[in-house]
Amino acid sequence: MASGVTFIGAIVMTLAATLSTALLLLLLPGPTNALVAAATATDGLGRLTGAVGAALAAYGLALTVLGLGANVLTETAPAAAPFLKLLASAALALSAIKLWRADSSAGTAVPTRRVFLITLINPKALVLAFAILPPGLPSPALVAGIIAAIAFATVVWGLAGLIIGRLGRRYVGDGAVNKATAGVLAAFAGALMVTTAVAAF
Repeated sequence: MASGVTFIGAIVMTLAATLSTALLLLLLPGPTNALVAAATATDGLGRLTGAVGAALAAYGLALTVLGLGANVLTETAPAAAPFLKLLASAALALSAIKLWRADSSAGTAVPTRRVFLITLINPKALVLAFAILPPGLPSPALVAGIIAAIAFATVVWGLAGLIIGRLGRRYVGDGAVNKATAGVLAAFAGALMVTTAVAAF
């Protein structure tokens, strides 16, 4: 009986540690969080539901694909890894350019589809898949926990964007949030390009 309780306790502790690490990663600044904040800063709280849905769908798809064998692809075709990273950095750079040029007063500066696409190539999914989540088929409790962590992190950044947007419009103008977010995306794109080039040579 005691061994059974100890075993269950170990599983619970492992699950809690995994989910805590995942939540910390998801809360860190990154491309998805920057776009979510920009979306609510520009268009208000009404954008939050779509942003949460886009993040959940994209992370779910990315983690599924990675779990099914993206690592096998990079092992059998090593040239694929830097190529995919360069494509991801190009997508981030393009999104940064579009956001920088967007006129926030003319409508939605950050479409929900862009949140989905950028989340799909977010390096955090790679870290989750290969460094945080255990290998093999995840348990229902782990799946539920990861879903909750993604939703919570997205809501936190959406609310932060709402506050930043109001302060930004009051003190530095409507376009400041878009340009700041574009700068974050451009920085991630540049860092990904540099690290990929260094690793290749």
